[in-house]
Amino acid sequence: MKYPLLFVQDPNALKNWLSACGTDSKVLYDLMNLSNRFDSSSHILLVQISDSSTIDQIIELAKEFDVISFTNQPNDLEGVKLFQNGIKGYVNTYATVERIQQVLATINAGSIWLGQSVMQAMIGAITDSHQTTEAWKELLTDRELQTTSLVLENKTNKEIANELDITERTVKAHLHNVFEKLDVTDRLALVLKIKNWQ
Repeated sequence: MKYPLLFVQDPNALKNWLSACGTDSKVLYDLMNLSNRFDSSSHILLVQISDSSTIDQIIELAKEFDVISFTNQPNDLEGVKLFQNGIKGYVNTYATVERIQQVLATINAGSIWLGQSVMQAMIGAITDSHQTTEAWKELLTDRELQTTSLVLENKTNKEIANELDITERTVKAHLHNVFEKLDVTDRLALVLKIKNWQ
């Protein structure tokens, strides 16, 4: 597990961040020369976005460190921009201790942490701009294919459940099977794999 470095201006948020990260974390008072001060392979940055200059710093830092960006008002465009530039997580500044721990565990396992709306925006951007072959369809059952097709239309699990007249739990079961068959771990990876299918 990587050691957390925390850069946050809000004392209430800092309390949650410290609780989530534990005693191995270190509070930063600036983001200057971090690569000279810390080993990027053994540290993860948690950075609160305060203004557009912080975003530019985060994008630069993401070239060397795993970075989780926290913001008081998450929005899809900002989240997509940050993910396109290499950040690993995008979270509300006031997330619960449990949520921050989930984010850290996910990123330490080698994945990224997307909010639902940011993931939907990224899937929408991908599906609007790419064409694909149909070979992947041969690997799926009819119901899995219907579910996957609706994911490609940028539908949420609830929307898929309503459209197919099934429960959200059944949608999750179908998606789990699809993920296994196509060797992916989440919806975004599924869309990317299908859109780049050879």
